[in-house]
Amino acid sequence: MTSTSAPKPYFALRPGHPIMRELRRMLLEQADYAHYQLTHGPDQDKAVHEARKAFKRIRGILRLVRDEMAAEPFRRLNGLFRDAGRALSDVRPSAVLAETLEKIQERYPQQLNPEDMAGVLQRLQAHHAAVREAVVERQDLLQRVAEEVVQGRRMMASLDLKGQHFPAGGLRRVYARGRRGYRRSRHDPQVALLHDWRKRVKYLRYHVRVLSPVWPQVLDCVTQELVVLSEWLGLDHDLADLHRTLVEKPELGLRGEHAGQLVRLIEDYRADLERRSFETGARLYEEKPRDFVARMEGYWQIWVQSWD
Repeated sequence: MTSTSAPKPYFALRPGHPIMRELRRMLLEQADYAHYQLTHGPDQDKAVHEARKAFKRIRGILRLVRDEMAAEPFRRLNGLFRDAGRALSDVRPSAVLAETLEKIQERYPQQLNPEDMAGVLQRLQAHHAAVREAVVERQDLLQRVAEEVVQGRRMMASLDLKGQHFPAGGLRRVYARGRRGYRRSRHDPQVALLHDWRKRVKYLRYHVRVLSPVWPQVLDCVTQELVVLSEWLGLDHDLADLHRTLVEKPELGLRGEHAGQLVRLIEDYRADLERRSFETGARLYEEKPRDFVARMEGYWQIWVQSWD
């Protein structure tokens, strides 16, 4: 993990390769990519963002191969990359606040005064700069997390993942949990429940993306639907974070008689995102878990037979 050139991970199955070895390859490539971003990335905010995405992909693959691993290695690896992501999470939300504000401006250009919003944007950017200095620069955070990635990679390199059998158990578990998350959050759209559902959606998104070469005409479309759904749920969560920040730190928001206007628009935006998310979720999680897994495994078996 000392290369100075950017790794180019391929996050999907390749024909002619045993599936378990392919999944192990993806784990290692994501670790290499995260390490490179943390140690050689020219932009700290991008490095944090890209590393956190790689950690989520790693945890997604670990869930796919969970039945192939002993309980202790899974627990240690999942915990290591979960904690590494959390260590970086203090930086990312403050960066997202300004990005989220710009999305609100794009959606409601006629309802917000550009000069007033420029002031809010400037204050949010200053807030992020202060957080980044305190968390990243003073604590040497990126280097410490990079060292954790090296440790995790060594553990993953020693995993005995081999064979050509479909990881039905891991896929079924992730789909079933996402289905439950959809139903729970639709019944009670709390921020915490929506956030938990989003995590399950992203794990399924990674699994379908990994499998997409077995029938790209179908699974690329499913992957894209899961990408859109996870982005809507992510933006909903970012809007909730911005709302909370403006309530807790009103000095960052609009001033005077316009103070409540931004908060009202945030809530309107969230309501629309949640409506669209539930409509898409109803389609994606319509099947029973065993039927979904049987369909994916059927596609995979036909693909494997085509190698001969």
